[in-house]
Amino acid sequence: MTLPKYQIQQLGTSDYEAYLTFLDVAYACRFFSSGKNGDFQLRVFITRPKDYTDVYYNLGFGVWNSEKHTVDDVVELKNGDFQQILATIASISLDFLEANPTASLYAEGSTPARTRLYQREITRHRHLIPENLQIYGLIRDKDVGFIELQPGINFDAFLLSLK
Repeated sequence: MTLPKYQIQQLGTSDYEAYLTFLDVAYACRFFSSGKNGDFQLRVFITRPKDYTDVYYNLGFGVWNSEKHTVDDVVELKNGDFQQILATIASISLDFLEANPTASLYAEGSTPARTRLYQREITRHRHLIPENLQIYGLIRDKDVGFIELQPGINFDAFLLSLK
């Protein structure tokens, strides 16, 4: 069984020019959430600091504001397609890692509650996650750092990489 995903369209970096002085945009795409509250354009982008040569990237996503050319990662769509949105983002992440096998992706919710929601969904659908994908959770308290994802522990962020 797999979860349904949205069709994505890869984008260039022209919409992110304001950020290009301090960020490298390694990948950018969009897709549309379609549900009970309407259609919304979502953007996914994978970035790292400019001239940063390490293999760590940041995964960001949210609703695109075409007037301001910004991504809102706090808005709640409540469009009835949350799992399809997360499945699409997971697929994008896995595709990026497969194309960049030495890379690691850092992901964190815009709020602690959202991070817990993502963790709950990862745990719920663990059986669908490819065996070659490693997922670590970050514990900031007492500088524990990243440990392998485990149920029953609240994590502050996640790090994904291939085995």
